[in-house]
Amino acid sequence: MTRATIVIGLTVILVGCGGGRAATEKTKGDRIRVSHSEGVEPLWIQECPVRTAHTLPFCGEAHRVASQKMACGEAYADALGKLRRAVGQKVDAKLVPDEAGGYKFQIKGSESEPLTIRGAWEDQRWSEEYQDQDDRTHDCWVMIAYPKLEYDNLIGVAQKATRDRVAKAAELHGDGKNLASMGRHAEAAIRFERAGTLLAGLKEPVVAPDGTSSDLLSEQVLADLRVSQDEAGESAKTALVVVRVVIEGQPKTRGSLARSVRNRVKNWLSRQGIHIRPGGLNTSMLEAVLSGDRHTAAKTAADKGAGLLLVIEIESEFKVKEDDVFYAFARGVFRLIRTADGRELHAADLGPEKQGHPASRQEAVKLSIEKLRDRQLGNVVREALLRVN
Repeated sequence: MTRATIVIGLTVILVGCGGGRAATEKTKGDRIRVSHSEGVEPLWIQECPVRTAHTLPFCGEAHRVASQKMACGEAYADALGKLRRAVGQKVDAKLVPDEAGGYKFQIKGSESEPLTIRGAWEDQRWSEEYQDQDDRTHDCWVMIAYPKLEYDNLIGVAQKATRDRVAKAAELHGDGKNLASMGRHAEAAIRFERAGTLLAGLKEPVVAPDGTSSDLLSEQVLADLRVSQDEAGESAKTALVVVRVVIEGQPKTRGSLARSVRNRVKNWLSRQGIHIRPGGLNTSMLEAVLSGDRHTAAKTAADKGAGLLLVIEIESEFKVKEDDVFYAFARGVFRLIRTADGRELHAADLGPEKQGHPASRQEAVKLSIEKLRDRQLGNVVREALLRVN
C-alpha cells in the first residue's frame, strides 16, 4: 500500500519580547505581567478568529512555562495539533514532521502517488512574561493560517485515496471468495483480513466507483472471514495420507500391504483428533514430495481441503536365503508437510528392518514391512504430531 503525502510548509515568524514595554497592570492569580510582545494585546488570543471563505485559522497557547522559547514552542505545537485534529475529523490523516523542517500530512491510500500541497504559515504570535513571588514564567499564543483552497484539495485527495482503499478491499474480497470456493480457506482468510484492515477506521461510509458500499462490503468481509477462519482451523487438523509400498522394485499404492499401513496410520491420527481427507496423489506428485519439491504437492493437498500432507514410502526386497530361511529388508521415508506454506514439519527415515520366513520370500518381504510398521512408524507419527501447532 502506498501513502499519499500532503506537505505543509510552515514559515516561523519569531516575535521576541525584546523592546516590549513594562506592563504590570495585568495579573493572573498571583502572577503580575512584567513585559509582552511589541504592540497592543491582540483580541485573537481571547478567541481564535472564525474561518473565512479563504482561510482557516488555528490558535494554540501555553502558560506558566519557564522560558519564552519553550512557551512559544508549546503554543505552536498546540496550534498544529488543532490543525491535525480538524483534518482528522474528515479524513484518515496525521501530521508529522517532514525532512525539510516543516510538516506533512500522511494519508492512507492504496495506489495513489504522493502529492505536495503547500500554503500553511504562522500568521501571528504573542508572548507575555509574568512574575510571581518566586519565579518568572511565560505565556505564549501562536496562530497558524491554512488556506481553505488547500484544505479542500487535501480533503479531495484523501477522499480519492479512501475510495481507492474501498476498491482494493473489494478486489481482495473477490480473491478471497475465489480461494474459499476452492477450499483454500487459510489463504482466503489472509485476503479477507487484508480487506478488513483497509476498511477499518473509515471516517464515514464510502461508495467505490463500481457502486460498492464500504459498510456492506465490511459486513460481507467479516462474515466471510469468520467462515474461512473456521474452515481453515478445521483444515489445519485434516490430513491427506499417501502411502506407497515398493515390493522388490515394484511400486504399489494399492493392495493389502499398502492398505494395512494406511489404515494403521489413519487410526493413529484419528486418536489425536486429526481428520482424514479421502483421496491421494498421482505418481508425479508423490515423486515430487520424495525428491524434495513439496510445494506443488502441498498445493494439490490444500485444494482438497487438507491442511496436512503425510507421505510414507516403504521399500522391501528379498536379500538372501540362509539355512533354509528367506530374509528380506524393509526401509522407508516419512514426510509431514503443512500445505498452507509447503513447510516440512517432520521428516524421518525408517528402518532398516530385517525379517526372515522359513517358507517364502514373499512372506519374508511382507513380514519385514509389517514389523517396520509396528515397531517404528507409530513412534514417528506421534513425534510428528507434536509439531502440528
